[in-house]
Amino acid sequence: MLVLYHDYTSPASAVAALRLQRLADEGVAVTFAGFEALVAARLPVTLEVAAGVEDLAHAAAAEGLALRRPPWLPPTARAHVVGGVAEARGRGAAWRAACYRAFWEDGADLAESAVLLELAATAGLDAAEIGVCLDDPGRVPAFRRGLLTARKAGVGGVPVLYAHGTLVPALLPEDDLRALAG
Repeated sequence: MLVLYHDYTSPASAVAALRLQRLADEGVAVTFAGFEALVAARLPVTLEVAAGVEDLAHAAAAEGLALRRPPWLPPTARAHVVGGVAEARGRGAAWRAACYRAFWEDGADLAESAVLLELAATAGLDAAEIGVCLDDPGRVPAFRRGLLTARKAGVGGVPVLYAHGTLVPALLPEDDLRALAG
């Protein structure tokens, strides 16, 4: 079993999540764990993200995603909270794809309720259920408490894979990912 820690504002996470989803669709055991990389208000694009967009554009295009420099980096806890609902409803892959495309191709603000509700509909989620989820004041703090467990286990950034008790880089070639999962 592979566990991918990812965040929607990481260009490397975008490539890793799409690559691993393709493997999951083929039957490889993969779990996707949301990890909010930036716990703050909207921030300017960092040099690391800008460089990642340039460095990973070709790899992302091979996965069917156009990486464009985003206008800002929003906090993503609320998007990950909805992602938890999506996973529980069997719509996790559709949710992740919608979020990555909305952020990287359209510059969508993944902290905004209206954006998240629209993406939920795109992913086949019930708007009323997602609205209740987004209005629940305990969801984001609970999600962030869960991040503490991951940080204690050594997750300090994204994307990273947890495989066989070890954290490894997630941007591995497909054959290496298959071998890790095997």
